[in-house]
Amino acid sequence: MRVLLVLLALGLAAPAWAQKIVVLEIDGDGSGKLRTQIEDALTNANVVTLLPLAQYKKAASKQKLKGPAAMTPAGVARVGKVFRFDAAVGGEVDATHYNVVIYDRAGQELWTKKLAVKKGLLSEDFANKLARAIAAAGEQGAARAAPPPEGGEVGGETGGEAGGESGGEQAGVDLTAGAISQPPPEDPNRDADLDTEGKKKKRTTAEVPLVRGWIAGTTTWRSQCLRPGVTTCKEYEQAMPRPDGITIDFSPNVPYLGFDVGVEVYPLARLGNDWIRGFVFLGEFHFGQSLTRIVEETPQGMGMPVTVTSNDLGWWLQLGWRYFFGVGYGKPTPLGYVGVRGGLQGQTFNIDPTAGTALPSSQRTYPTGIGFPVFGLDASVPIAPFFRVDAGVSLFLNPRPAAEQIIGYGNLNDPTGGATSTGWGLNGGFSGDIWGPLGWILQVRYMAFADRYYGQGQKWTTCNDVQCGGAGEETFVSIIWGVTGRF
Repeated sequence: MRVLLVLLALGLAAPAWAQKIVVLEIDGDGSGKLRTQIEDALTNANVVTLLPLAQYKKAASKQKLKGPAAMTPAGVARVGKVFRFDAAVGGEVDATHYNVVIYDRAGQELWTKKLAVKKGLLSEDFANKLARAIAAAGEQGAARAAPPPEGGEVGGETGGEAGGESGGEQAGVDLTAGAISQPPPEDPNRDADLDTEGKKKKRTTAEVPLVRGWIAGTTTWRSQCLRPGVTTCKEYEQAMPRPDGITIDFSPNVPYLGFDVGVEVYPLARLGNDWIRGFVFLGEFHFGQSLTRIVEETPQGMGMPVTVTSNDLGWWLQLGWRYFFGVGYGKPTPLGYVGVRGGLQGQTFNIDPTAGTALPSSQRTYPTGIGFPVFGLDASVPIAPFFRVDAGVSLFLNPRPAAEQIIGYGNLNDPTGGATSTGWGLNGGFSGDIWGPLGWILQVRYMAFADRYYGQGQKWTTCNDVQCGGAGEETFVSIIWGVTGRF
């Protein structure tokens, strides 16, 4: 007697989630991974009793149903006469969506919804929410169905074989007679996020800004060499005897300061499409001023020191495209990108013409008169919202000096135009957010130009079978430090 009382108490204390759920085969889920995900979510939620699909198929075979026929609404209704469950989960899935359908035991729809999938699976968040929605539908299914009559299958176990293949149906009892013809009012436990999932997309990554800009200080080191009769400055140092003609070096011991401002505009950022929102217009301008003491060395000896003022002026205007992706830590997830760009860039270093020095200026605006073509690749990878790694590389197409510089070292009437040039740039560093739209930037930028002069110039006058023309090299190394803003 005492044992019976204990068993009765345990029975009364059983969980309220007695709803029995079976997950059917899902059309389009060939490997069964979506079905497995749903079953795992139901098991982890621990709010229903999950019935094995094998038991459902066993009952279906007794109703002479095999394969896909058992997974249709009509098949669910026939199986429901001999196999007790409160809700059956089915539907179909394609590359982008899972159209979930939940049936009651009579094969009537309890709930249906189209949910987004990626690589055939729901997100973890929506798999868990679907489990709760299935539990709520199971309660409705249980309310619709009458208790099974004697001879039907209970808890997945079939009654005796005396009833024949159709069990209770052979006994003349309609198991659906107690079904509620109209569904009950909307269940308040239904997960609201699933009901609105198709109407709004929850933002999980940061948005591409419409405008991003920066203002920064610069610290720059510039070097230049000009050597006659060779193709590189290093070749001149190794030549014996050395070619005739003056040599020029600009290698200051201290850097000069300046500023840099830039802007990136994403006019299509709000369209949402990953392949469209990344189009960007890029503009940048920098200025620096150098005050340098120069001592000229001539065959007659060292000259008097001269203080020279020089202005470093540069700009670029480019069109680019970037592919954005969520990566790193933080909510919302920061955006990284990889991209390409192309456009025009200008770079000049003008030396005061009244300083009375032979040191030449450098004006690189060929062939347009305002700048040379440039193409580049960029990447930015955030670790967290406040810290990201940035990198880029640029290729300059024939950024040769202006005609007034060429005539000193080459001949403008030469088929080459007196000079040809190559150049490239590299930048790398860090940036991040500080607060709201404000951020910071710290980068190192390197630009290198190599010039080859042809023919007889006004300063390199030797042009014979041994030597003619020469080489020039110019480099800029800048540290850029400042603040950024995005809108």
